[in-house]
Amino acid sequence: MTIQPDPENGPRSQRFVQLHMAIQRRLYGYVISVMPDFSAVDDIVQETVMVMWREFDTFEPGTDFAAWAMAIARNQVFKHIKSRRKHQRCLRLETLHAVAETAEAQAKDQDDRLEALRNCVKKLSSKDAQLLALRYETGSTVKSVSERIGQSLNTMYHRLYVIRIGLLQCVERQLAREAR
Repeated sequence: MTIQPDPENGPRSQRFVQLHMAIQRRLYGYVISVMPDFSAVDDIVQETVMVMWREFDTFEPGTDFAAWAMAIARNQVFKHIKSRRKHQRCLRLETLHAVAETAEAQAKDQDDRLEALRNCVKKLSSKDAQLLALRYETGSTVKSVSERIGQSLNTMYHRLYVIRIGLLQCVERQLAREAR
């Protein structure tokens, strides 16, 4: 669900849209991961966003918007499950709570890894950064990139492999430093 700023609400609306857009995929991924009824995911995400908007005045700026949104999403999932419980067999709520906690932790870990990756990409040489951009941002194949820059396919595979290994090591080092 994409939210558009409401001119009548001015800065409040703009701030909400900005924060929501930053976590939109994570929110959807969270609901998918904890919702046993896959067909209800879109409705739950939509209801979650509506509750987030209604309750936005209770959000404290400077705190973790994603955590606030996930808590609302969790409540919406449990509300949906409780309403359906009379009509169908469901997992025990304790099991769903455990799944929800695991999904929240994994989503946070993914955000941390993505931020570390962004930082590591910034440290690449301009040549390596350009090669990654050619390969991944444009969606080109390794073969088309090798032809474009005039290097053999094997050389291109090797260069990309070395860059990816370097990025992986950089990300792991950065995450280890942050964990201390």
